[in-house]
Amino acid sequence: MSTPAPPLEPETLNWLNQLPEAVVWLDEKGQVGWCNPVATTLIPDPNPLDKRLENWFQPVARESRMHEPMNAGWWQNNPQRGLVGMAGKRWRWFQVSLAPYKNGQLCILSEVTREYNQALAYHSSLEVLASLLTQEEKLEELLMRVLQTAVEVVPGAEAGSLTLLENGEFRFVAQIGFAEELTQHALSYNHELAWYGLGEEAWLLGKPRLLVSPHIQERTRKHISHELDMFNQVGKLEELKATVTVPIVLQGRVMGTLNLDSLTSTEAFPPESLTIAQTFALQAATVLYGLLTRRNLSELALSDALTGLGNRHALEENFPKVRAQAERLDMPLTLIYWDMDGLKRINDQYGHAAGDQALKILATALKSVFRQEDQVFRIGGDEFVSLHLGLPLSEVPEMVRRVRSAIHVEVSAGAVDIPPLQDLQAALAQADQAMYKDKRRVRSSLEL
Repeated sequence: MSTPAPPLEPETLNWLNQLPEAVVWLDEKGQVGWCNPVATTLIPDPNPLDKRLENWFQPVARESRMHEPMNAGWWQNNPQRGLVGMAGKRWRWFQVSLAPYKNGQLCILSEVTREYNQALAYHSSLEVLASLLTQEEKLEELLMRVLQTAVEVVPGAEAGSLTLLENGEFRFVAQIGFAEELTQHALSYNHELAWYGLGEEAWLLGKPRLLVSPHIQERTRKHISHELDMFNQVGKLEELKATVTVPIVLQGRVMGTLNLDSLTSTEAFPPESLTIAQTFALQAATVLYGLLTRRNLSELALSDALTGLGNRHALEENFPKVRAQAERLDMPLTLIYWDMDGLKRINDQYGHAAGDQALKILATALKSVFRQEDQVFRIGGDEFVSLHLGLPLSEVPEMVRRVRSAIHVEVSAGAVDIPPLQDLQAALAQADQAMYKDKRRVRSSLEL
């Protein structure tokens, strides 16, 4: 495309034609009157003359990453510098410099897409961190925001997913561009590491990995063939042209993965994509760190400092959940009230350290004898309560016998069956009465 030159001096014209930035001269009406070679390549219109730049560029709102509508006089009235975006399959961003020249304006457009995308990444980090600190959103919602912004900002990304390590498996917790059923699947630790493919050292360092088709499909068939049908059906495996995977590393362990995908080109991801993607993996790690911190604080509030068992508040929170589960599954629910006999005597004769040790021994015995699904709480000085889903009252005496045989202190116990509508206080009162009957029986046997 050739364009007539505006009234520019030959030296100026020669200099502008050799600049690596796009340069446009706008006439007094704000219409394109001349473009240098870079601008003619940039503007997606073979005949841009006498047209307005707002046909292709939109200014960026100061407080948002979204573009704002441009009025006809923006290029004349805007301050000397501003940020504009060019829409397309991928937004491109340009810093604008305007200078009055020959009854019009020279407009220099310097591309800053990489820098602006990085700025968006860090801005998103601050937003996510702010939400985390104020506890406004759940974990899955925060991670979905991380993924959404990553797909929007990372050059080349059109789709993506996030996994979290849970019970030895990487579970898909968020996805964009795939079937919703993807979040119902998980991969083992070893399979995820093998599919990553850069080795454990890079894995633990959180190094981004770029993989392109057909290697994506080959590696999937080789290392996770057992999930091949799933990835074909809900993961668009055959459509993937390029994928970036970044391990989410927290406290020296990989706790999840961020996956960003292109469905259109094997060359979709430029080098800076990996660096920017790593920023979002750090965001996800920040979310997980905050979650674990909150969870630890919550556990401290719900646990007994001496024994590590749940405290009375934890019992109050868990009781209605277990009762509802028992009703839903039509299973018996048994509550046992435990009392360690003679704690005052131990404290008086041997000191409180000995009394604390005796309580720890009882707590350990309770945990070791109980089934994995049973729950035990310390609700007072020498008082413990345990909940047993699926344990009938007829089996309680054997459980009590096993606890007593595992400790060197005396313990009394009383058990009650929990009907569907019984509240905790009523259950504790009945179990407490049963426990005192057992205590009197134990004392009577000792006196004999």
